[in-house]
Amino acid sequence: MSNDSNNNSNLTLYIVYLNVILYATCYQLQRPLEPFMVENLVQSKGSSASEEYANLQSFFQILQFFGSLIAGAMLDRIGFKIGFIFNFLASALSYYLLSYATTMEMLYISKIPSMFQFGFLCAQMAISVVTPDGEDRAKVLGRLTTCYAIGMVIGPSIGGILGSTGDYYYGAKLAVVGSLISVVMSMMLPNAPA
Repeated sequence: MSNDSNNNSNLTLYIVYLNVILYATCYQLQRPLEPFMVENLVQSKGSSASEEYANLQSFFQILQFFGSLIAGAMLDRIGFKIGFIFNFLASALSYYLLSYATTMEMLYISKIPSMFQFGFLCAQMAISVVTPDGEDRAKVLGRLTTCYAIGMVIGPSIGGILGSTGDYYYGAKLAVVGSLISVVMSMMLPNAPA
C-alpha cells in the first residue's frame, strides 16, 4: 500500500471515528429527556405518560426495523460517503422536528426521519472498504465500537445537564448542530466505490 493511500485510509478512519462519536452523542443528548417531554405533552390529554412513551418507542423501533431493511440495499448502491450524508441529514431533520414538538403527534412525526439513521452501518461499510481483510480490520472495528460507546457516555451526561435546566428541547437543538457538523465531515470522505 502506498504512503498516499495509507494517509487517505487513515484520514477516512479518523472521520468515521469522529462521525460515530458524534452520531451516538447526538442521539443520546435528547434520548434520556424524551420521557419527560412525553410526560409534559400528555398531561393535558389525561393519558398515561408511561403508556404513551412505550407507544412512541414501539413506533420508533418499527421504523428502525424497516429502515434497516432499506439501508443494506441502499448503501450497496450509493456507498458509505453518500450514506453518511443521508444519515446525518435525516438525523438533523429528526432532531429539528423533535426540538419543536409541542404535541404527541409532532413527537411521532419527529421519529419518521429516524428510519434513515443507519450511521453505524455506514461506518462498518467504510471500514470494510478502506481496511484490508484480517487482523487490522478486526482492530479497526473494535475501535469503532469504542467510539460508539464514548458517544453513549458523553451524550446522556451532557443531555442530563442540559435537561436539568428544565429545557427538554435544548439537547435536540444541539443534536441538530452536531449532525450538521457530521454532514460537513462526511463530505471530506473519499468517493469510494459502493
